[in-house]
Amino acid sequence: MKNKYILSTVIAWVFFPMVYLHAQETGTLKDSDDGRVYKTIKIGTQWWMAENLNYYTPEGSWCYNNDSLNCVKFGRLYDWETAKKVCPRGWHLPSRAEFEILIENTEQNGSNAYIPLIKNGISGFDALLGGQLSSNDAFFDLNANGYYWTVSQDYLEHIWYLNFYNENGNLFFYFSKNVKALSVRCLKN
Repeated sequence: MKNKYILSTVIAWVFFPMVYLHAQETGTLKDSDDGRVYKTIKIGTQWWMAENLNYYTPEGSWCYNNDSLNCVKFGRLYDWETAKKVCPRGWHLPSRAEFEILIENTEQNGSNAYIPLIKNGISGFDALLGGQLSSNDAFFDLNANGYYWTVSQDYLEHIWYLNFYNENGNLFFYFSKNVKALSVRCLKN
């Protein structure tokens, strides 16, 4: 009987977060500016876009390697000034604190949230490894890292971003002034 109790407890601790995350609500968002429809997911109390933003702007956004097929697959890369104002009406670029709530809602500790948040993870957030455009205009890290802007800055005015680091499956916040363009996920107001 004791072994059955232990096994039941282990199963509950391992699978409860998966059941919880699979029960999230999903929906769609139609961008009134370009008519594009995005998948959305409710994780905890937050409604997130479940796809990277792919809204064209004449300045401040790029397709990885300037290849439009990369925009279709990974969304556009935006400079920070553009990222702050490009989300559809009623949605916004999230703060570091709002991303931290998302991570907490995966019921994983810190970097362990990479697994449920990455594409095909159990949360439905489906983070993509869309790379970046560096300040020297070099594209790099496609399929290796997913970088997501936040609206937050540190006391030196460095801009925080969330990094999905595929090589070791880590998730962490970082800041730099050497980044030109990253991916955007919008959060409902």
